[in-house]
Amino acid sequence: MKRIRALVLGSGNIGTDLALRMSQDSRFDLVGLVGRRPDSAGISKARSVEIPVFVEGVDKAFSECSEFDVVFDATSALDHPFHWNLVSQRNKLMIDLTPSQVGLPMVPILMGKHEEFSIVDSRKMIRNFSMITCGGQSSAALLFSFFSASKIIYEVEISSSIAARSAGLATRRNVDNYISATEDLAKLVCQCEVTKSILVLNPAEPPVMMRTTVTVRCKDLDLLQASSVLDDMEASMQQFVPGYRVVVPIHALGSNTFSATALVEGAGYYLPTYAGNLDVINAAAVETAAKYFSNHCEEVSQ
Repeated sequence: MKRIRALVLGSGNIGTDLALRMSQDSRFDLVGLVGRRPDSAGISKARSVEIPVFVEGVDKAFSECSEFDVVFDATSALDHPFHWNLVSQRNKLMIDLTPSQVGLPMVPILMGKHEEFSIVDSRKMIRNFSMITCGGQSSAALLFSFFSASKIIYEVEISSSIAARSAGLATRRNVDNYISATEDLAKLVCQCEVTKSILVLNPAEPPVMMRTTVTVRCKDLDLLQASSVLDDMEASMQQFVPGYRVVVPIHALGSNTFSATALVEGAGYYLPTYAGNLDVINAAAVETAAKYFSNHCEEVSQ
């Protein structure tokens, strides 16, 4: 298969990390990083490693760089609908790393395991995939393990703690969207109506690693089965997020209440390894694009 030509929108923490990641991935040809400020840290970093940059807006970038297969949007939930309109007009794939909830929610490790997550939809050609949130991606293995081994899940709580340094301006502006998108993922995976998401921007020094804890109230959980499923899901995650590991196994907190915690150590493409939140969502985005084009290889321009 031809290399996938990718354009990244947004030169903040997520977009810069994503651009650096794909510049080292043999499956991709990174055609550019789009930012708004020529003097931003992300643009400066991209230039220092000879990544093409565009700093005069998205329209200008699209007019100067028309040869691409996929656009990764790492801007904000507010801006995404406008960007999606431009990309859809060009009949290209969009991978949304904002919590806009415009596209189809996608978690790579749930493809082929959960009926709600499929890269192929026979009813229509899906061209916009939402990566939900970093908390959504880091909690998915835990959520699915509980879902697979219990009769009914009544309530879900997802609590993520990330280093304050790893949260850029767009992340901070989109906190409400983050909460909504993460809660909706829990509803989708666990078929549960009562969900709660918590995000802590921890200012501790030295910065802390990302941790995500999922707590559920359910009926008739098979603890051995849930633990076995989680072992398999952890191994699946580590294929593209090597720093992902379960640090607190599934355990009972009380009658029909269970919990587990995962930690994500980042690969350090842009920010240091404490920024596992960047690593987990960007790795999921790259994995989704790669799997999409492996199923639609004829769509990669010759």
